[in-house]
Amino acid sequence: MNKKNKISPALKWVFSIFVIIGMILSIVFGTIFYLAPTIKNTNPTNDKIIGTTAILKIQKNKYQSNSKTKITPSQISNIVKNYLQQKEDKLTSNFDVRPLSNNRLEVKSLLATNEKKQIQLINSLTKKPNLTITDNNGNPLFYKGKYQIGSLDKLIQDGSQNYNMDLDANPATDIIPQGYADRIQIKLNEYAWDQFTRLAYDYWARGFQTRSQDLNNPQNKIYFWLNLEEFIERAKKFDKENWEKAKQNPVNYAYVNHNPGVMVEKDKKGNILSSLDPILKNSINAQKYLISATSPISLISSQKRDSVLYLINNSPNGYSNKQLTSLINFSHTPFILEKENVYFNNKKSFQFDSISLAILVIFATMSLILILKYRLLGAIATTTMAFLLFVFLSIITSFGVVVNSLVTLGTMFILIVVFALMMKKLQIFNKELNEGSNTNKAIKKATRKTFLSGLDIVAVLILGSISAFYLNINHSSTIGALIGIGALLIAFIVVGLNTLIFKSIIQTDSFDNKKYLLGKINLKQNNFESKINNFFKTKFFIIPIIAILIIGLIVYITYSVKNKHFLAGFNVSQNTLEILNISSTLGWTIFLILLINFSVAIYITFRYSLQATIIFILKHILLSFLTISILLITRIETNYFIYDGLIFVTFINIFDTVINSSRIKSEVKKDTNTKNFIYKPEQVQIFRTLILDTILYQNISALLGITILISSPLLLVNISINAILIFGLSFVFNWYLNLFITPRIWEMLVNKKYKNKQKRIQNNFWQTEKIQEQTFIGINDFSM
Repeated sequence: MNKKNKISPALKWVFSIFVIIGMILSIVFGTIFYLAPTIKNTNPTNDKIIGTTAILKIQKNKYQSNSKTKITPSQISNIVKNYLQQKEDKLTSNFDVRPLSNNRLEVKSLLATNEKKQIQLINSLTKKPNLTITDNNGNPLFYKGKYQIGSLDKLIQDGSQNYNMDLDANPATDIIPQGYADRIQIKLNEYAWDQFTRLAYDYWARGFQTRSQDLNNPQNKIYFWLNLEEFIERAKKFDKENWEKAKQNPVNYAYVNHNPGVMVEKDKKGNILSSLDPILKNSINAQKYLISATSPISLISSQKRDSVLYLINNSPNGYSNKQLTSLINFSHTPFILEKENVYFNNKKSFQFDSISLAILVIFATMSLILILKYRLLGAIATTTMAFLLFVFLSIITSFGVVVNSLVTLGTMFILIVVFALMMKKLQIFNKELNEGSNTNKAIKKATRKTFLSGLDIVAVLILGSISAFYLNINHSSTIGALIGIGALLIAFIVVGLNTLIFKSIIQTDSFDNKKYLLGKINLKQNNFESKINNFFKTKFFIIPIIAILIIGLIVYITYSVKNKHFLAGFNVSQNTLEILNISSTLGWTIFLILLINFSVAIYITFRYSLQATIIFILKHILLSFLTISILLITRIETNYFIYDGLIFVTFINIFDTVINSSRIKSEVKKDTNTKNFIYKPEQVQIFRTLILDTILYQNISALLGITILISSPLLLVNISINAILIFGLSFVFNWYLNLFITPRIWEMLVNKKYKNKQKRIQNNFWQTEKIQEQTFIGINDFSM
């Protein structure tokens, strides 16, 4: 007797209703009270200004004697860009840096949209965050790398660039061999180590003479500062009264009650009642200036050969380890930047600058299609999609990420992946209803055919996003982070929660007589099937593909020969080619794309078939070359955003190939147990059926691509047009390839596979008793 307890369908139905209501309430109130205000506050764009462009002059850093390494302008631009991104947020894509000549640099910021932020940007570039070490009176302890006690007044007068240790380039790292998470490591060269040990010895000798061995005593500590000049300047300008109360001592001024020592409470007899460690002031953001205070003796490594310092970094309102490392390393680069020109970037008169509207246009298009086609289930799918969008935007904004145009394209991509999964499930459900299944059997079959494929898409997206995030080519780190977060949400919300809701809603018998509430029932497909068969007999569909590729190649060769450079065909001047080092960035981008494709190809081969992998690689080559050919033909100016577009093409091809491969595998999976059964070429109809089943989604995908091409240039004002073109065109070309090119190639590959099988059987390759018995298993298994 089966004693397994089962939850009643009615209870599941009630549970699903409450979940849907919960999602709707979360979307409404979460958007009103959190998401909308957060996006508004973090979005720096005002009515007209969309960013700042600064032209900077590159000069040799005369204050650094050990950083003699010569670096190219393109290397300088990468250093500056990484510094700006780390300083603000690792996931941001708000900065673009490129050299204009051997001694001039252009920096574009999407965050500097008013005068105050523009000044902050220029100061962060022209005034290095020098690492200064002082005693408890604020007097610097190093001058031009040599240990000698200086004067704070002299430092204020001359600047802090000479009052620091002489360190080699990139001295700081947040990767600690011992695995500590609350500190950074600073590597000292031989001279710097010698000078620091002299300092440590003097402090030890003084403590021994005065019999003051308390390491918490301010007199026995040294203080590590970043931007000490700025800290003092702000104190004098905005808080002069407290600066005077602190006796014009930055150490005193940085702490609550102007006390850098341990605050001790005693009773009348002198007994200690309580003690409190010194606290840095939050009101003046002291934790971002005074980064560490400790005894120099405690910094000396126990291993004599390790000439390193370990600075503890546990300030909750200060810099992260990566940010602190980036600031210190930037201060020890062999160059300095001087402002030459700076101006605001204004949006064009025909642009609206509405990121929310750009997302809403795509979301509304998909929602309208789902509701009109699949009615109640379409409405539930739309609610799920809206909930995922809300959670996705809430997560990325909680990290302080600014929702700019590139982030918007990443959000659109996640929405389209969700839409594709919803469409696949609902199409299979609708097909089963058309073939006579009841609603319960139809949803079970739709779930069975989409659950694992949904997890496959999550797996390959995460696989690719990890490579994109860690290689960090141009903006690939941002794209990888967005897709990785989106993939995890798809796993939990779409593959998990939405599947549960669909099954719970439909498990009741009430919908068997009201199938019209769940979608349109269409039994007339014979005419369209005959058209599909005609498609497979026609060979002229390849002609437009060849024409676009040839025209693009002709344009490329013409301009490359004219300008005598193999990259000049991409509408880039000779001077820019020499300075930007485009070939290097292009090479790294190609390496990243190859790495992503290689890892995904291995997954597809083992999970599906070698034929699916061949289609995956072939389609990616065609998509990449077709989109690039359009850019060549239209002569759109090439910039770094083209690399972001190519990375999006890679991910678009990944999820589309996995969806199509899963459809085919679900129809022929029994063949894997029938090695000696052969399907004749006329029996291989799955690819024509695939077109019939997916024609609606493919047309909608092309419509979404066209919608992006029309709306995004007007609404996404701070991203290059070539990234939008590549992103939108990839969906249009993907539609064409999926309908007219790849099914024919896929069918040929499968026929070739069975032809090879036939030869093996004739040569008695599989002539065993076990396999001979399987002859009877697979007969007529290829039916739909």
